[in-house]
Amino acid sequence: MTTGEAELPGLTALLYAATARLDAHFAACAGSVGLTASQANAVHELAEPLGMRELGRRMCCEPPNVTFVVDRLAERGLVERRPHPGDRRAKLIALTPAGAELRARLFAALAGDPPLTGLPDADRRALRVLLDRALRTG
Repeated sequence: MTTGEAELPGLTALLYAATARLDAHFAACAGSVGLTASQANAVHELAEPLGMRELGRRMCCEPPNVTFVVDRLAERGLVERRPHPGDRRAKLIALTPAGAELRARLFAALAGDPPLTGLPDADRRALRVLLDRALRTG
């Protein structure tokens, strides 16, 4: 076993811990604007109108779950279904003005106290570069 292989379990554990911290931060921010984490995930991804399949892919959700989340958001007037210009059978999901305002509040909450604020700016930039590199090659 090489030195790099011996370090991997520790690195994996740290990445899981960082992910858990980020997930908890996201869920808390979602709750602060009156959304579940799944609803916030959908609102987060709706920078532009998306089809249900694409929204589900971005949310890492199965179609029935996406439908449930979108239905709840539509009931609250945060999203609307629009005709898809390229497919008469499909619909696009788009934020309403109220949904766009809530999305802005969600992003403000997410930026307010991120889990990695304890790191100096240079370390956060270095971490971003390393994670970007790792995710591109993996």
